[in-house]
Amino acid sequence: QVMIAEGVISGISELSLTENKEMWQDCARSFANLCSHEDKQVLLYRKGCVKTLVKLSSSKCPLCQRYVAIAMRFIVSSVEVQKSLSKHNEFAPFIVLSNSNLLDFVRSSSAVMAAMSVTQTGQSIILKNGGMKSILRLINHLDFFIQREAMRCVANFAGSHRFRQYVVKEGGVETVTVAATTSGGIDVLRDSARAFSSFSIDNATRSIMIAQEVSKVIFKLSKSSDSQTQRFAALALCNICLGTLNQRETVVKQGVLRLLLFLLRYPDVEIERCAALSIAALSLGSIKNKTEIMKHGFIAPLISTTTYPDKNIQRYAVLALNGVALGESTETKIGIYKEDQLSSLIALVKSEDVECIHSGIYILGTLAENMDIRNFFVSSNALHIIVEKLATGSIEVKRAASYLLGLVAECKDYHYLLESASALEQVVAIASLVDEECEECGAFSLALLARNKSFQVKLTNMGAVRPLVSMMARNSASEHYAADALVQISNNRETHVRLAEEGGIQALLKLGQGKVAAGRDDLQDQAKISVGDFAKAVSKQF
Repeated sequence: QVMIAEGVISGISELSLTENKEMWQDCARSFANLCSHEDKQVLLYRKGCVKTLVKLSSSKCPLCQRYVAIAMRFIVSSVEVQKSLSKHNEFAPFIVLSNSNLLDFVRSSSAVMAAMSVTQTGQSIILKNGGMKSILRLINHLDFFIQREAMRCVANFAGSHRFRQYVVKEGGVETVTVAATTSGGIDVLRDSARAFSSFSIDNATRSIMIAQEVSKVIFKLSKSSDSQTQRFAALALCNICLGTLNQRETVVKQGVLRLLLFLLRYPDVEIERCAALSIAALSLGSIKNKTEIMKHGFIAPLISTTTYPDKNIQRYAVLALNGVALGESTETKIGIYKEDQLSSLIALVKSEDVECIHSGIYILGTLAENMDIRNFFVSSNALHIIVEKLATGSIEVKRAASYLLGLVAECKDYHYLLESASALEQVVAIASLVDEECEECGAFSLALLARNKSFQVKLTNMGAVRPLVSMMARNSASEHYAADALVQISNNRETHVRLAEEGGIQALLKLGQGKVAAGRDDLQDQAKISVGDFAKAVSKQF
């Protein structure tokens, strides 16, 4: 610090002007020591240190070259120095050094670019000076240190959404694939897996990776002995599985399922999360993939995973099960049901985690579309749990639970079980919510429950008329269900007073006089009959 304060830098720079081999060597050694002080690197740059080092790099002395390389590596590690190099266009010499025949200079250049690639400022400097081609070339260098630093630089670039595309345009995916296949260094493999996990985020790059079967290289990385490499590889697989339908089916053909089954059972929570999420993505919208997932025996480990203490992995596992169960196929639903008789899924609904509750009820609703599973669910005495969560849960929970109750209400034999579970009050409450999905499920359930004559007065007294009238007045998407429920309620003369008080008669008159959906003429006729019965009852009273 005293030397810098006393102006020694200027003296060293002047000494470097002499054509003396030993003098240059001492100057380079001095700069190597001075540049190692992080708090003085900016001051050294301002004193012209970088320009002097560039001059000294032309020395033929191997020892001098080594000191120059060390000094350069130290001084460019400062972000402020990087900004200054960019501002004054002084980074070009470092790119030139990457093409040098001297190993020390190439090492220094690769280390400098790796250090600069940590920040977006440094990445911008490298791109402006055409350094990307040099970096990609150095990845295949025979020296492990250079290869490692170059791969780290590419991985840092891939992690930036602003500059990732430039790496891909220069052939970054192909270069990293070759390095990941041929290199045995743990550091290189770790950064290659990190680069793949970032590349696979973009749709365009993902399609390139799938077309070139990069997933097979990622399979190898996911079996590495290094846990970080495994995690990055698992994340890359997860991103690849999030592609289009054709891409997802192609990935399955490339053999990803066998690996995902291995990762799903691997004793690492992060890896298991990625595996579960990958299965969820692959199963959505593809009957072929669902069939393959079933054949590979994923159901048992996924259900087992829902019992883990980690909430995130529980969510991803039940999301994967949901993806498999969704659709018209009964085989997938029966396969999930037979595995543990819904006990794990019902236990998930009983948890305190909102997302787990929602996912658990959602998949129960999906499975309950099958009549046999629905019958078993009702017999398991779990209805009161669903009603309880419906009353206190979030809007997503209410939507899922109201759908499930609507399916149960389709069977008249279960109406009294719904009543004993206090579901009638909750159905009315759901129909009153300002939410399109809840309204539709509520109106659907009311239309089914109102066909039970013993429930018509009860539902009316609970306040079912007002939300039904509101739906019909607003011409909402649930209007046909609301009209059906209102007509059924009006068939009971004991409800007429309440109907008159809450606008039910006007709604029925409008229904009888207006247009109805095709095939629902019977509903219009019933509305007319109900209004006529009401008029007769009033005339008798008078």
